[in-house]
Amino acid sequence: MNFYDYFVDEMEEGKFKSFRHEHFFEEKNGVTIMTDQLQYETPFGIIGKLFDTLFLKNHLTNFLSMRNEILKKISENR
Repeated sequence: MNFYDYFVDEMEEGKFKSFRHEHFFEEKNGVTIMTDQLQYETPFGIIGKLFDTLFLKNHLTNFLSMRNEILKKISENR
């Protein structure tokens, strides 16, 4: 964690083979911009990769987009 600029969530134990979610914050013209970087690896070899390609990647992208919209609404209404 770098206070005000960056923090990371990293799975130590769970259903993914690995999972790392980084959050970057920067100020541009008086506005805070948040950028997410998500890195993960599914278990179960080729079956996990197929599941990722067909379903998981899209689900995680939509989840992060919805979460970011909620955070934007909350932060802008203060």
